[in-house]
Amino acid sequence: MKSHPFNWIATLIAVLAIGIWLFTSFGMIHSKHMEEAVITEKTHDEEDYFIIVEDKKVHVKDTSTWMLLETGETYNITYEWYGMKKPYVTDVNQAHDEDQVGGGH
Repeated sequence: MKSHPFNWIATLIAVLAIGIWLFTSFGMIHSKHMEEAVITEKTHDEEDYFIIVEDKKVHVKDTSTWMLLETGETYNITYEWYGMKKPYVTDVNQAHDEDQVGGGH
């Protein structure tokens, strides 16, 4: 049987589309920054600690950070996720915090 060029082109387009989808879903780290986000709830199970912020459940990997966060307070929060992993907090700072780390005069 003689293969038709359309079949090769359609196959190539399908393979490229699947490759792009896989890269964007599993190969890229997605990040989101929230300004003045209010923590509405803190939860935990046997091993993991979570905060609920803007109706999003975000994993807090560091137990000490989770313990310092307070429900009802506003924070600037950055979290990341990739693939099918749970979103996790990478950076937390109090909103309207003018203090700087360092030796400024």
